[in-house]
Amino acid sequence: MDGAGLLGRDEQLRVLQELMGRLPGSGGVVTLQGGPGVGKTALLRAAAEGARTAGWQMLEVAGRFDDTPFSGLRELLRPVIDTADALPPGQGEILRAALETGSVSPQETFKVTLAAFNLITMRAAEQPVVLIVDDVQWLDRPTRDVLAFIARRASGNPIVMVAALRRGRTLPEVPVLEVPVLDEPSARSLLARHAAKVPACVRELILAEALGNPLALVELPAAWRPAGPSGSWAHLPVNSALTRAFASGLSELPAPARDALLVAAVDHVGDLSEILAAASVLAGRAVTVDVLDGAVAASLTRLDRTMLRFPHPVVRFAVLDAETPARRQAAHAAMAQVLAGQPDRRTWHRAQSVDGPDDEIADELADAQASLLRRHGVVPAIWALERSAQLTTDPATRGHRLLQAAEHAYGLGRTRLARYLIDEAERLELRDADRAKAWWLRDVSDVDPRPGETRTGVPDIAELSAGDPDLALDLLLSSAIRAHRTGAGAVPRAAVVAAAERLTDTGDPRHIAALALAEPVLRGRVLFDRLSSNETAWYFPDADGLRLSGMAAHAIGDPVRAVDLLSRAETILRAQGRLGLLSETLLTEASDRLLLGDWPRAGHVTEEARRILAETGQPAVIASLTGTDAVAAALRGQPERAVELAETVAAAWQRADLVPTLRLARGMARLGEGRYAEAYQELKPLLDQSHEDLRWQGFAAVMPLVMAADRGSSRYEAARILAVLEEAARVTPAPLLHVQLPYARAVLAADAVAEELYMIALGQDLARWPLVRARTEYAYGQWLRRHRQAARSRAMLLSARTAFEFIGASDWAARGAGPTADSPLPSVKELLSPQETLIARLAAEGLSNREIAGRLHLSHRTIAAHLYRAFPKLGITSRSELVPLLKLLEPAASGAATGVRRTAAGVEGIRQTTQAAEGVE
Repeated sequence: MDGAGLLGRDEQLRVLQELMGRLPGSGGVVTLQGGPGVGKTALLRAAAEGARTAGWQMLEVAGRFDDTPFSGLRELLRPVIDTADALPPGQGEILRAALETGSVSPQETFKVTLAAFNLITMRAAEQPVVLIVDDVQWLDRPTRDVLAFIARRASGNPIVMVAALRRGRTLPEVPVLEVPVLDEPSARSLLARHAAKVPACVRELILAEALGNPLALVELPAAWRPAGPSGSWAHLPVNSALTRAFASGLSELPAPARDALLVAAVDHVGDLSEILAAASVLAGRAVTVDVLDGAVAASLTRLDRTMLRFPHPVVRFAVLDAETPARRQAAHAAMAQVLAGQPDRRTWHRAQSVDGPDDEIADELADAQASLLRRHGVVPAIWALERSAQLTTDPATRGHRLLQAAEHAYGLGRTRLARYLIDEAERLELRDADRAKAWWLRDVSDVDPRPGETRTGVPDIAELSAGDPDLALDLLLSSAIRAHRTGAGAVPRAAVVAAAERLTDTGDPRHIAALALAEPVLRGRVLFDRLSSNETAWYFPDADGLRLSGMAAHAIGDPVRAVDLLSRAETILRAQGRLGLLSETLLTEASDRLLLGDWPRAGHVTEEARRILAETGQPAVIASLTGTDAVAAALRGQPERAVELAETVAAAWQRADLVPTLRLARGMARLGEGRYAEAYQELKPLLDQSHEDLRWQGFAAVMPLVMAADRGSSRYEAARILAVLEEAARVTPAPLLHVQLPYARAVLAADAVAEELYMIALGQDLARWPLVRARTEYAYGQWLRRHRQAARSRAMLLSARTAFEFIGASDWAARGAGPTADSPLPSVKELLSPQETLIARLAAEGLSNREIAGRLHLSHRTIAAHLYRAFPKLGITSRSELVPLLKLLEPAASGAATGVRRTAAGVEGIRQTTQAAEGVE
């Protein structure tokens, strides 16, 4: 059976294949059941194609609203009726009479049924027969009875029947195979096949409204037609195929019922009392609930106590599409009339009930957009502002509202719509503040400048903002973002800082983010303290505040704080539908999670950003995504892919802010290939500069650069760079820098002090830094190996290996002769002194320091000191890790250790680190 092209239908195709596979030995029957448009007919076609390929006899019929008795049976038996003369005496005549006239007595109905069954079985004796029956619910009743009779007897004959009918209808005693709607990946794939020329925003709307229905996913794009930049948000147009499938009985309803359905379709609440009241206004007479009986019977609506619901959004679209614009406006006016006590909804309907300008409605709609944004998301808010602008007579006010809509469109990732709205606004006589806002919107979005317009330097924020402090902060932030993207030097960055200092500092996140982008090192300490003091504000659902604070934390080198803030912002942005800002937020979060070592979550957020960008476009963000992919590939041990991605971005984009990220990716890729000299030369420019010019990519390069220097021939030069980093560390408290410096000091130190420095590096709180911990353990293990401390080296390298594998860095885990599952593990005696071994075993049994001291006649401080020395040798930090580790390392257990070797020094892979002295009590 050929089911190629049927997305999300593997299970159904498998069942049908199995059913067909019974032929010619036996037969069977199955009913495909599901809502309209879910793909039952497509599955029937696949079954029919399989039968034709096998050379079996095909008998097909589809219900067509014909109540003539046996009309369906006549169509079904047409290919074999010529052989009816071979039936037992009398059966052929009665069957032909029934099919020709459709009139038989009740006593003869069973004879017709038996004759039809005998005719099919007679044919099946020569050649297996496959019956394909679509829309059983629309067949005449006698035909359905015949089919039920055949279905009960098919399994004993080489007869297969595959029938399809709507959910809620059944053929008695026939197995049912549910055909559900498509899951989201399958729905997206199907939509992509049929909506290539449809704008991204409309594709997302179709995906949301189709609810996984395959017919809707195919036909809504075919029916769509442009209706202005946001006109498609009112409702999606439908075609005849959708009307037949979802609303076939609509035209037959009486006028009052159609009035009620139209009112329900223009509204989105579904309150039955409101709908009937508005329908009464529309009809000019009382409309009661009983007028909907026909609509309910035709599956056009459902009544649930006090609510009226459409069974599928396409039914609502079909109702709207069947009416004239004047009728739809009248329905909106009727709803507005009955909603006097609900001003937001009343304004919404009033705005859609008029044609010409109306300042009163325009003002009300503009005032309602904040409520719409909060309750229904960004799309209705944009529509409200755009519609408000259309109804506004004053050009300056109209332009102001268009710019408000453009700002929301930017947040949504709708750059083309933002461009259209900005262009429309700038054709009007704008106020000075709005001209500045248009300038800002073009600057922060992906909208290109107008011909001849340049955006260099920092604008005169005070002059442009005309005393508006909110606009002044927007302009400040856009200037900082531009300086960041263009790789501006010290002078432009200082201009941003000076502009920020001229503004009153109210703790606004825009102010913090602007300073972080302009001077992340020189202002690092102040910004770190300000972000810390604002922590109580993180618990309020302010997506922009969380996003900008997270952006600031990212810029100053505080990835832990950044991911905490950005993950909270991402949840709110997703709920609000602000996909443009969400994609940017996700990518920043992914970068920080990669640096921390949370690679699984980084992969998830990157893929979500990729899905969003496939719909929204946003070229600049796509470039950032590719840069992030390059870093991820380098970290995951895919150097060729990392370099390829980096070169792709470098060739297509001349953005200065991407250069450090691409250099970081290439440097780590060369490091992964063992090309240490090349890696060092690639990474060196990120760090070999004055400390005020350092950026987070430079902080991220500290460990890779030191690794490359240590394994290459650049240790002395790296030590000089380390001195610059030490100076930067005195200026900024950036955790991304400070957490890696102890590693750098240890790796570049003389042997006499290196081990102490390694212990300091591993003594940090690295609970949120698993990648740093794994790299440090790996370097320390290699140092121990070089100094012929094989037993301790194995334990440390095994701990590092486990951590790398937990993170997903399998290439790092395998690199360098770290212990493998087949490597002999050191015994406890090799790692610890006899006294330390005894104390460790007693501690593993659960005894406290004082209890161990009592047994061994020692002081509890002596016990603590022994454990303090033992824990680093074992590569652990807490008593809870002693039991599994000693079981692993005890000679008696060595034969059973094969399956658990990979967890040697650190159960669960990545542990929360505490000071050894704190772990012994």
